[in-house]
Amino acid sequence: MKIPAFAALLGLSLAWAPASAFEVAEFQSGMGKLDVMQKLVTQWNFDKIVEPNEDTILAYDTSSQLNRRYLFKFCKGKLTGFEQDIKPSLKALVIVISNNNGKYGQPAKVYGNTHMVSNGEKQVLGLFWKHNLEHVGVKYLILPDTEQLSLSFDVNNLCYQTPSF
Repeated sequence: MKIPAFAALLGLSLAWAPASAFEVAEFQSGMGKLDVMQKLVTQWNFDKIVEPNEDTILAYDTSSQLNRRYLFKFCKGKLTGFEQDIKPSLKALVIVISNNNGKYGQPAKVYGNTHMVSNGEKQVLGLFWKHNLEHVGVKYLILPDTEQLSLSFDVNNLCYQTPSF
């Protein structure tokens, strides 16, 4: 029996799709929201786990010394974005950029901006690499009273534009 070309192409694309998805800290794109929440509650020891809206889970520790924060973004109940904070420093930023350049080549998008927030000025630097259907990013934020360095992973989806800032 001969397989139509479209069906063969669809089969190949479906077989290829999981390789382009992210898997970070035991969380994989496509996981259901309940699965992510169950994993956070049973396997991770965050001080707080909140759902700021129906498409987001935020898990963090209240101690600023730990600098542990995970942000999960969902589209239609499936995990499509993950952001993880790391201790902010210029050295860490350079290492992450160097590692991503080595793995993915030059960034596909660079974002830099300064704007005002309620307590002063906010500077943002974001670099994003495209790898298959995934966007890998590093974001550095400087606020009047703190700095934040985070790694982000997003897959193309129908709910928000990637990469997300």
